[in-house]
Amino acid sequence: MHSSYARENTLRVITSADPQSRVVHSFIMVPAGKFIPSGIKNNAENKLLALQIPFIIELENKLSPNTDIQWKITIPSRLYGSITPLSKFFGEFKKQDNKIIWQSDILKRDVYDRHKLVFRPKPPQHKPRIYKKGRGPKNKRRKYGGGTRQVDDQPFNPHLKYEVSATLFNPDGRHKTYQTIIEMDKKDMIRQEYINHYGIRRYGRGSNGHLPVPLRNEISEIPENHIKLTGNPLTESKYKLLVDDGMHELANFITDIYEESKVLRKTKPLIDLNGSPLPVPSCKLWLSGGWRNPERNEWYSNALNGMHQRGGAVDIIVTEPPGDIKSAIAYWVLWQGLEDNKHKINAFWQLETHGRPMRTDEFKNDIEPKNGIPDAFDKADHLHANIKSAEK
Repeated sequence: MHSSYARENTLRVITSADPQSRVVHSFIMVPAGKFIPSGIKNNAENKLLALQIPFIIELENKLSPNTDIQWKITIPSRLYGSITPLSKFFGEFKKQDNKIIWQSDILKRDVYDRHKLVFRPKPPQHKPRIYKKGRGPKNKRRKYGGGTRQVDDQPFNPHLKYEVSATLFNPDGRHKTYQTIIEMDKKDMIRQEYINHYGIRRYGRGSNGHLPVPLRNEISEIPENHIKLTGNPLTESKYKLLVDDGMHELANFITDIYEESKVLRKTKPLIDLNGSPLPVPSCKLWLSGGWRNPERNEWYSNALNGMHQRGGAVDIIVTEPPGDIKSAIAYWVLWQGLEDNKHKINAFWQLETHGRPMRTDEFKNDIEPKNGIPDAFDKADHLHANIKSAEK
């Protein structure tokens, strides 16, 4: 085993079988019997995550035979789950406010390996076990998943943390306590979400969830939006981090094409059925979504293995109300620009309304014959685009 050192150089800590996490004193937890691939980007080499190992906290200095020791583990919230002590000495659990506390007996010289505490954290469980979306009774949205509107929404976003202390009692009555904190950082909180969602069943038709877990180096800071693109950053997650497997480049490409297409259509306008030119609106593009961590994706989507979680998809709307003539023209201008330049990028796009793609017939039929704009553009409320090569 490799070991990493806690913040104080008195307790030696081994936390994770995952080398990337261990080196920064964080950890992920892989449930027993689950073999989960890591490396979510298209060019990543898939490897299986190492299975969970017990946490080991060891007193670094030699313990005097005349000195007694007592170990204590504090779990700050019962929502984080519990632990399974593996050390051979005795201890007991108790609850204090919202905390779970495990404390050993006072260990004397005859207790084997008393200088070392070994325990296994219990992996957080995903709730619900079935990925089920849609409308419930009285047309209210089903409350499955919680999104990441709050990073520390503990039932859904595990921010696991363990406060460990070892108190040494000397024969003269003096005592000294050494402490360390074992804590997930935000990157491993994100990775744990992918672990918790791996293999989750889908209600009804469709495949179950089998997304690989991102490597730590696949999680990065949020880049700035294109100067002509307004709206959200490339993620709505409160983590302030994301996985980007081409969506930033794709969003920039779409924005550039839209601006070029607006200029083009002023000299080569779209024509209605009466032969009159359709004026090009000045509305901008608005980025409504990019990367989604699994919990947020669960709140908004029924796509278990969707491209948004892979960092390869964006949703873009025009800054006019859906159904308005300006909105319809803007989507038409955007669509024609993308179709004229589709040889420049390996991506797929589609117009959607209320979460469903436009049908083929909606690109042919026209509910407003006078303007000559097909139904697809009149009804659209956003453009979804994703990198083709990002899906494995």
